[in-house]
Amino acid sequence: MLCIAGFIIISALPFKTQYSNIYVNVATTIEEAVGDTQNGSLQTDQAQLFNLFERTTASGFVDNNGAEFKHDFNEYKKQVYDFQKDLNNVNDLILWYGILALIGVAVLYIFSNNTRKVYYKSNVISSAVFTLFMIVFGVVTLINSISVMSNFTANSNLYNIVSVMQNPSYANTAYQLAAPEGGAAGSVEYLYSSFDCNVATFILYDVILVAVMVYSVFLFILSITKYNATAERRKELEKVVALND
Repeated sequence: MLCIAGFIIISALPFKTQYSNIYVNVATTIEEAVGDTQNGSLQTDQAQLFNLFERTTASGFVDNNGAEFKHDFNEYKKQVYDFQKDLNNVNDLILWYGILALIGVAVLYIFSNNTRKVYYKSNVISSAVFTLFMIVFGVVTLINSISVMSNFTANSNLYNIVSVMQNPSYANTAYQLAAPEGGAAGSVEYLYSSFDCNVATFILYDVILVAVMVYSVFLFILSITKYNATAERRKELEKVVALND
């Protein structure tokens, strides 16, 4: 369990990194950022992204429903911002879940659940509290992860386009091919071939969260089993203590 908790904390960074280019620059509050007063600064910071939507006339520049994207990225920037905000929330939940798991493991070690041959009520209670926290917090994290994953799945074209255009390795080439100068017909093939964001990371973490919850339930069942199995030995030790008193 200690290794799993450590893995969750360490791997929270790549969870965020895979989607880190899906963003819009927001200098003030979201209410101001999605208003007309912020258009100038946003377009200055991300000119190619805004210009891509404005100038691209290439066929195939469509969303996940097959509808052509509007020629104004202002129609999508709040959606992209909200996705990144929700993604950051999930990332934070995963990080805190790992920290909570580490604290829980430490508590189990304090009560010697890993080495004690005779189990007492304190061992069962500590295991029960640990399991409860792992399940409740795990379910909350899992629900949020699935929600953001569903959002990504439904709008993966938009988010991947933003990710490519915010990536210096792809942005210039993708822009020049999809929205060439002089009114020439553009091509979005390179843009779409550069997509590198998918649901694999979401699925991996969902599996890990379920595995941690199942394992925590196993630890609780194991503690009850050991408590019942050592009932006679516990009575003998209690008699010895009573005699010594």
